[in-house]
Amino acid sequence: MKNGFLSKLRSVFAGALATMVVAGAGHAQEASRLDEILSRGKLIVGVSSESPPFGFVDEKGELVGFDIDIAKLIAKATFGDETKVEFVRQSAAQRWPNAQNGTIDFGAQTTSIYADRAQKVAFTRSYIDGGVVMIVRKDSPFQKLADFNKSDVTIANLTTPTQEERAKRLFPSAQIATFDGIAAQFNAVKLGRAQGAQLDGPVAAWYVKQNPDMRVIEERLTDVVNTGIFMKPGDFRLWQYLDLTVSEMTGGYLFADYSKIYEKWFGAKPLNAKWYLNQPQK
Repeated sequence: MKNGFLSKLRSVFAGALATMVVAGAGHAQEASRLDEILSRGKLIVGVSSESPPFGFVDEKGELVGFDIDIAKLIAKATFGDETKVEFVRQSAAQRWPNAQNGTIDFGAQTTSIYADRAQKVAFTRSYIDGGVVMIVRKDSPFQKLADFNKSDVTIANLTTPTQEERAKRLFPSAQIATFDGIAAQFNAVKLGRAQGAQLDGPVAAWYVKQNPDMRVIEERLTDVVNTGIFMKPGDFRLWQYLDLTVSEMTGGYLFADYSKIYEKWFGAKPLNAKWYLNQPQK
């Protein structure tokens, strides 16, 4: 009986020890980039420097834009100081590698959310609506997307698989010219080296505002899409923190600050995510 009791005791002890080991392993896995950010005292954010009005270099040589201000707002929410942020200027092609290898904490780079992209990086909820349109010269004869599907037409693309796939699908007969930055895309059309360029809707609107000799084709290449902040996948705490911050920007205590930024760059007030609360009761 004594031996049986000892055997049971050993079994209970072994089970408890195994539980502690598993719990300890689970606790070790909770280490997050968020802890590193808070310890470091600043954010490291990947942005574009060639995508007005989201991220570009102004006439003073300063990096400015909507995404730049959004990153500063996240720094202000995190540290109480919007200057606690370091920017990494990166091309569209560098976004995923820089997020995956830890070069950046996260990216704010006018990036549309697609399922294939979510296989490479984690996204927060949307912080601004997007969607792709075609920009052309104002004197261009093109009026609809089908007009571009000709062998003597060149489409200006970014170095992204999404734009490449879309161009091949919608304009299989056209020629494709690929560029690293949106500014180069735009200039290719403005200077006549390409007949059209795929641009995000807000970006295209900003360019047309600055360049009255350009216009946007009324027919869109995509439906309205979500634009998210992206980061290395698998870090739940960092994702949860950034997703919550975006939620508060678009419909919570940070909305007033977000609204000022939005109006500064787009000349209109954003729609609060909780717009229905301001509707008259029936």
